[in-house]
Amino acid sequence: MKYNLILLLALLAPFFGVAQDFTVNKYTVDVTIHEEGYFDVVERYDLTFAIPKHGIYRDIQTKYDLLTEEGAKEIRKIKISDVKVPGRTFETPFDFEQKLSGTYQIKIGDADKTITGPQHYEIRYRVTNAFLYETDGVKFYWNLKPRDWWATFQAIDFRIHLPSAIAVDSSDVFVYSGATGTTTVSQDMDVTLANGVVEGKSQPLFKSYTGESVTILINLPPNSIAEHKPLWPFWTDYGWTLILAVLLAWFYRTWLKYGKDDPVVSTTSYYPPDGMDPAMAGFLINDSDDSSDLIALIPYWGSKGFLRIEEIPKKNWFTAPDTKLIALKPLPSDASPYEKTIFEGLFGNHVHLTQTEVLISSLKDKFYTKMSSAKSTLSQQAQPYYEAGSRRVRNITYGVIIVLTLILVPTFLFVWGFLAIFGVIVSSVFLLIMNIFMIKKNAKGNVAFSDLKGFRQFIKVAEANKLKMLMAENPSYFETTMGYALAFGLFKDWTNKFDALNVAPPSWYRSTHNNFTMSNFANSFSSTMSSAQSTMVSSPKSSGSGGGSSGGGFGGGGGGSW
Repeated sequence: MKYNLILLLALLAPFFGVAQDFTVNKYTVDVTIHEEGYFDVVERYDLTFAIPKHGIYRDIQTKYDLLTEEGAKEIRKIKISDVKVPGRTFETPFDFEQKLSGTYQIKIGDADKTITGPQHYEIRYRVTNAFLYETDGVKFYWNLKPRDWWATFQAIDFRIHLPSAIAVDSSDVFVYSGATGTTTVSQDMDVTLANGVVEGKSQPLFKSYTGESVTILINLPPNSIAEHKPLWPFWTDYGWTLILAVLLAWFYRTWLKYGKDDPVVSTTSYYPPDGMDPAMAGFLINDSDDSSDLIALIPYWGSKGFLRIEEIPKKNWFTAPDTKLIALKPLPSDASPYEKTIFEGLFGNHVHLTQTEVLISSLKDKFYTKMSSAKSTLSQQAQPYYEAGSRRVRNITYGVIIVLTLILVPTFLFVWGFLAIFGVIVSSVFLLIMNIFMIKKNAKGNVAFSDLKGFRQFIKVAEANKLKMLMAENPSYFETTMGYALAFGLFKDWTNKFDALNVAPPSWYRSTHNNFTMSNFANSFSSTMSSAQSTMVSSPKSSGSGGGSSGGGFGGGGGGSW
């Protein structure tokens, strides 16, 4: 029993220490209600500090979850303004902080000074949007002394000054005291009403401790106090959604004019457009410079006799298989710049008649700069297929989205809060991604796109009889088209169609399989190209620093010392 008592006292000691640092000997509060919809509060504290302190702080709750008469939930934010603390140094939050927080703190005192013994404080402030408007009238419902004061109040006096035009009687006034949730009228307060002033005075033995409140409720006549209603409630709570809707609508209209391609009818085609390699075909089919478009150049070069591919089996259990690329002859002088960047990046600037070879594994964390340069060049080389103005508009749109985001984030935070910020960030990221496609093909691009759509569609739905005819006309038909199928993401489907025709795999691809069929080739080549792509775009990982660094009614709240 003795041990339990000691343990209990030890647990409660911090709370006694906080609550008993000072005592409020007398607390007086005057409230003046104005018909315009606000009231002014003057709080006076005569208190005694038991130990040296810098001063006191007053917390006023500003955010409340209410239930309307219909049972609906309402979030109410009251506003505190015109704060004055005569003769004292004090700090208050900015309007911006008040909008974000659910508590308004008035901090009184000097961090460089401490005081002790008897002190007097006076706090003045104005409260707006803190009346309850119901069908039977207006309610003034205010915690004169809120529950979260870390001190004992030994005497409380209050005066509520009503507007001269408002008449109430004693049956409209209710005062409650004690623990939160007490619904019986207080017997500790003597309340009178005369000449439009409600006065209250605590009885001699009264004390109000931490966790106890003194609350007043006055029923005022209907329409006696102006209600501060927003002109458009939806705007007050969700106006940010309308702004984002306008932003999205602006982007969509811009895209319709400068980004959406004109409708084109796909022309059935069995071959890609003349003079167009797989990389350019892959770019034009989706308006994007994907790495897979450039990788598709490897089978394209193989079909033209520029290189050979050999599988390298793993030497033991601890090694991985590899692939060797062997250059057989240099690219022609009229090859596109991005072709030369990739080819010369693999085999060097001058490929002689003697064979030059490179292992795919040796390109890891080294070749990515060549890929990046080739992608940029591919994008530039594709511009003749696009409207010149579209690219300019896309760049301007990037700037507009970024600038608007920088403006809207603090604005939304100040007016609507964190949910609005989340909305604007998600919308901005979405628009930045979609702006990539703010690129419109011109007449030349539409013709090429029509042919490419038809060719891609043929690759997807081609039947065996038609493929037999094409192979009879051109025995190398599969080899010359497989690079385009790879760029379109249809390589396996395309290869499987030829497996049924007993077509031999390309001679420029050498495998370790004894019985190398088209089916084997499809699986092996897909794996090789996937490995090549991931290896050729890989880049070294940067080192980090360890991941660490140094470093009941309205008027709820309370206060304490510091």
